[in-house]
Amino acid sequence: MLAWAGMKLSLPALPELERVFSTSGAALRTTVMIFFTFFALGQLGWGMLSDRIGRRKPLLIGLVMSAVGATIVLTSESVLVFGIGRSLEGLGLSAISPVGRAILFETRSHERAKHELARVSMCTAAIPMLGQVVGGYLVAYASWRWIFAGFIAFTVAAIIAIWKRLPETHTSIARGQPRATAAALRHILTSREYWASATCYIACSGTLLGYYAAMPFWYSKHLGIPVQLYPWLAGFTVGTYILAVALSKRIVARKSTVSVFWIGMFLALIPGLGLMALWSVELSLFATIVVLVGASMVLALAAGLIFPEANAGAVKPFPENRGLASAVTVTCVFLMAGLMAFLEGQLHPPDLGLIGLTLAAPFLLAIPIVVLLNRRHGSL
Repeated sequence: MLAWAGMKLSLPALPELERVFSTSGAALRTTVMIFFTFFALGQLGWGMLSDRIGRRKPLLIGLVMSAVGATIVLTSESVLVFGIGRSLEGLGLSAISPVGRAILFETRSHERAKHELARVSMCTAAIPMLGQVVGGYLVAYASWRWIFAGFIAFTVAAIIAIWKRLPETHTSIARGQPRATAAALRHILTSREYWASATCYIACSGTLLGYYAAMPFWYSKHLGIPVQLYPWLAGFTVGTYILAVALSKRIVARKSTVSVFWIGMFLALIPGLGLMALWSVELSLFATIVVLVGASMVLALAAGLIFPEANAGAVKPFPENRGLASAVTVTCVFLMAGLMAFLEGQLHPPDLGLIGLTLAAPFLLAIPIVVLLNRRHGSL
């Protein structure tokens, strides 16, 4: 939840920071892409480090780093310093996901961990809406700096709690079992079983996150919706995601994991194709908002269906390198998110056809890849 807050709390402030820093929207969108990039690439380092020295220390170091980055952002007076602080914040926060998931799978059976990861995801899904709502009101009625002051306070509280209450869970460190190496990374990257699961998750979640990050610019700059109001629109997407995560377990119980993957992938293709069908259509303000929110809801439905099974499937083949396997997956997700946020941020709502093309492209590429991987793995 803290990692998601670090990503989402600041989004409502970005249009306001154009005026504060006397800079362009492109420069601030670049800070979003840089944050996602550092958050993505940092996963690999933290994941490998946690497999080598344990889970507790990397988690604490990462949180301290994110608090330092947020402090730099809090005191920044230029977009350059703001970007540096956000980069450090993203790098520190990137420790949370791979380490946290590794702890979950080390302290529970595979099936129980898979279901509890889904419950965790349902809780964290509320953060994009709540974070942006809080951030929007702070920007409108106080100052954007309060966003980062509050984030620092929560980060410090998390550091204290982990320091006092979280034991080391990576017991194979004490037994002298094999640790993560470059060979372990190569084993993960060359595993068809891994990519058969991970590709679906990367395409769906990366595209959703990138699209979601571009929406504040569209709402504020192009549609004129007040900064304290448009975050409430996220509730539709959040509710859909939570519903989809709950439905995923029921579908798997009646059909199969592969069925869930295909349902999710083809659902995720619908928003892009639908927006492309509106290429030359002029819509009213209300209709444009409905279309944009509707597209995010369908993407959220697809991502929520795929999330539990894809995460579990990507981690399961690598019991001694769970942290690294999780890190590789989340790295790819956020590299995809950063790319999509940058591309979508260059467009605006009248260009619905172009927005649709960027949404459809990842799935037009990913679906054939997953077909081949599943055939080679014997799942089809």
